[in-house]
Amino acid sequence: MNRRMTQEERRNETRQALLGAAMELFAQMGFHGTSIDKISEKAGYSKGAFYAHFDSKENLFLIILQQQMEGYVNDIESILVQQASIEDFVIAMNQYYEKRKTLEQSSCLLNIEFLLYAMRDPSVKEKWSNLIQASVDQIASGIKKLLGDVYPSKELTPEELAWAILSLENGISIYSFIRQDQIPSKLYEKTLKDLLIC
Repeated sequence: MNRRMTQEERRNETRQALLGAAMELFAQMGFHGTSIDKISEKAGYSKGAFYAHFDSKENLFLIILQQQMEGYVNDIESILVQQASIEDFVIAMNQYYEKRKTLEQSSCLLNIEFLLYAMRDPSVKEKWSNLIQASVDQIASGIKKLLGDVYPSKELTPEELAWAILSLENGISIYSFIRQDQIPSKLYEKTLKDLLIC
């Protein structure tokens, strides 16, 4: 006999369905091309159900952005704490990057949509900036613990290394999406080694 879902479980199911539908539509149609009606219809719920969970389309968009950023940072932190050496970290990060590369096209489009929206809206730009800085701080802290007092470059601080890692992955991912065969083989791994290994 199947157990009936609790009210809280039903609420969570509705919320997740709306989030999933919104992610797909934002990637396919952009932020401005996506309406609350379209999100609700795709998720299979009413417009009233949408407003029971989110204040606005902007609020939903920012929640998705925050989830994406926090998920990435948690992944990196998990990688950092599991490695015994910086060499192991480079190998693990490259494996993680290769895994992320196989994500479907909609993930890349969604990230670009986040960027475009933030560039056009100062309030969103500030919120995203804060999320990115928090990500940098967490990654920099992990790098500092892993490297101790031995840094591969006298020029780059742990924070600057964290910025470089974030920028490297995002940049290569975007260009790979446009033309995979033009990206030099093992570029991500080679650059990480150059940045992090003395």
